[in-house]
Amino acid sequence: MDLTQWEKLNPRRGKDETNQAWERELEDDERMRDAPPPPPRSRTNSVSDGDAAPREAVELCGICMLIEHMMANSPPGATEPQELSAFWATTDAMAGEPIVGTAELHDFLFRLFATTGHTPECSVLSFMYILRLFSYHPHLRMTPRNCKRLLLCSVMVAQKNHDDAPLRNVDFATAWGHVLPGERPVSAERINAMEHVLLSALGFDLYVPQDQYAACVAELRGVVRSCVEINQ
Repeated sequence: MDLTQWEKLNPRRGKDETNQAWERELEDDERMRDAPPPPPRSRTNSVSDGDAAPREAVELCGICMLIEHMMANSPPGATEPQELSAFWATTDAMAGEPIVGTAELHDFLFRLFATTGHTPECSVLSFMYILRLFSYHPHLRMTPRNCKRLLLCSVMVAQKNHDDAPLRNVDFATAWGHVLPGERPVSAERINAMEHVLLSALGFDLYVPQDQYAACVAELRGVVRSCVEINQ
């Protein structure tokens, strides 16, 4: 099922109904803020070369740099339609978009990685899912308003598909509150809605061949290497 078919089966709710749903979510905000962090997870050791930065750290930097580039260079005509409203912090379609740079994205993904304990491969897989999403639906665009929730959801989907003992949706709702305590909490119901939108838009196409994964890793490292060389 593609995004158009999903939208036909799930017509937009009226403004009053949407506001009522948001009010129900707000009732759980304080509880989500006070929830304990997800249980500690075992993690494989970082792979590094001598004194070099761990490889997954380099890949994470590359992901953040490319996401910032995607936000600054949307395809002509790309928009942020109502289909992506599950990833918004506010229902106001005209809300301003604060700038989100590489450093802020890296801080978010690093804290999420430290909180949930997903394997490093999930960060790369989540980025590949996002690339696949915008490849399948070029009329969509990533913005500062939706980028962090898209990343949260794609990481969650990736660790479900890749890790042996994935966390639950409610664990990622709790993790959001610990990673970004100053921002509006994301309820478990909102996490479920985001997952449904993402999987439907991807057509549940989550398989990543090994050669594509290796090519993406090489590209991420190349982006970081080029940036370092330019700034030397």
